[in-house]
Amino acid sequence: MFIKRSLYTLALSGALALSVSGVSAQAKALDIRPHEAAAVCGARSPQVKVIVENVTSQGILTVELYRPSKRDFLKKASRVHRIRVPAQNGPQTVCFDVKKAGAYAVAAYQDLDADRDLDQKWNMMPAEPFALSSKKKLAFAMPVFDDAAFQVPSEGAAIRITLQR
Repeated sequence: MFIKRSLYTLALSGALALSVSGVSAQAKALDIRPHEAAAVCGARSPQVKVIVENVTSQGILTVELYRPSKRDFLKKASRVHRIRVPAQNGPQTVCFDVKKAGAYAVAAYQDLDADRDLDQKWNMMPAEPFALSSKKKLAFAMPVFDDAAFQVPSEGAAIRITLQR
């Protein structure tokens, strides 16, 4: 029994090491940095769980969480955290730890060319797949915080957003 359990543990840890090293190698190749990692979903409360739909397996999926701001929405000054993960086909889930309940907004984009930047059209609108937490379609101007805001209660929140192509 002990030997079977030890072999099982050894096989499991080997498989885990392979999967972790595979993700790390892919993240390294895409220049995804350790501080851009997602929180472990369900590890603490409150959290914001974001399910991003319409993702393909090209480049990097970037998901950003913002605090309320009239002037700095979608800028570093109001960003709470940025998560980058290798883009994979199908829905992808990332989680953010938040310090307290309140209003937040999420923006996500798929960096198809993996250059760590959102490509823009001539009119400054996104040229790569993009989404906001409100599911509001972008028109002729970048959104303001209130266009994407949602409330996070003390137990946390889960939202689903779909990348616009």
